[in-house]
Amino acid sequence: MASLSSRSLLLCASRARFPYALSCFHSSSGSLRTRAAERSQAGPSTPPSDAASPQLSVRNAAKAPGQLDVLLPLPGVKGLTRLGLEDTRASVRDLIEAVRHADASLKTVEVATPDGTKLARTVRLSELTAMSFCLRLNHVSVLVEGDAAALDDRRAREESVAFATVKAEIEKDPRLILPLKEFYRMCHNAGAEEAVATKWLRELQRRNLIVHFDRSKNPQLENAVILRPYSLESVLTLQNSLDSELYNIKHDRRVKERQLTELNSTLKKLQQVESEVHLAARRMPNAQKWVGLTGLTGFYGALMFCVWDVYSWDVMEPITYFIGFTAVLGNSFYYTITKKDPTYSNIWQKRYWARVDVLSKERKFNPSELEELKARIADLENDITLLSQWEKVEVGSPTLH
Repeated sequence: MASLSSRSLLLCASRARFPYALSCFHSSSGSLRTRAAERSQAGPSTPPSDAASPQLSVRNAAKAPGQLDVLLPLPGVKGLTRLGLEDTRASVRDLIEAVRHADASLKTVEVATPDGTKLARTVRLSELTAMSFCLRLNHVSVLVEGDAAALDDRRAREESVAFATVKAEIEKDPRLILPLKEFYRMCHNAGAEEAVATKWLRELQRRNLIVHFDRSKNPQLENAVILRPYSLESVLTLQNSLDSELYNIKHDRRVKERQLTELNSTLKKLQQVESEVHLAARRMPNAQKWVGLTGLTGFYGALMFCVWDVYSWDVMEPITYFIGFTAVLGNSFYYTITKKDPTYSNIWQKRYWARVDVLSKERKFNPSELEELKARIADLENDITLLSQWEKVEVGSPTLH
């Protein structure tokens, strides 16, 4: 017990210094004990989830991470009791012993997660204080906020103070235009990183304190922050910047229109070459088709002549059988090589595209270049349409406040 008291700091708050607060809290703790007694008499009808839900919330005021310093409302002690554990090697068991030492009337002391999962007694204090946890004192659950929550709150307060400092400097700045680099330097001096400074930039725009065109292609607008955008001088400066931006838009549109004209001329030439190639490629497959049909017809006529005039059917029957089986073998080999059925259409298409490749190489025509050219023309047409729409947008006379 002596070693435990050396690690723990148990200080009862003085009723003389805080008479009103302690009396109020004592009455509330008494009412909690009364409700706890009523629950114990009522039996198991109360859902366990209600009993496990935190009823009070305290914050860990320890200055160093891994330590514990909280004010707890113990049922058997009037007022608030300060509980401190400075040894980071302490565990949940030491915390429970310290609480029981502070209030011997406690029957149940447990440490659990906010969702009600009971923690093992071997969990280290450094791991426990890194998160929020619940301390169950009989039927009362006290939520102890972890170091992360306190750190986030402190960081938020510091960030709020830094933002107010930057905002005040911008409001006092007599210039109309503030360089963007200087704004980021101002935020850096206030302790803000680049991501936080960007967030502040958007917040200041939302409050109508500045104007920044972060997506503009004009370096004059992209690298400048316009202060007091509703003043007359700032409006004139913004109008001049927009005029130069409009000039750039018109210039870009005209350049793209000239490029589109050249590409359309090239496209017509390529399409003409493509049409000539495809027209010439049809001639050879068509000629081969007629030659094949003529050969099959002549071969069939020769078989008829051999059956009725030269030999009899008894002689020609095995010959025709071998001819038919040879055709089956030929079709099988054709499918194995080309992975397509040996139909007239497939054979014609194969000869046709082979001829197209030969003629394209002879005339130095690349079909992929034609597709790329069409894609470039489509992109240029889309860009010209967008630029034309931007030109039609009229900048109205701003309202001065």
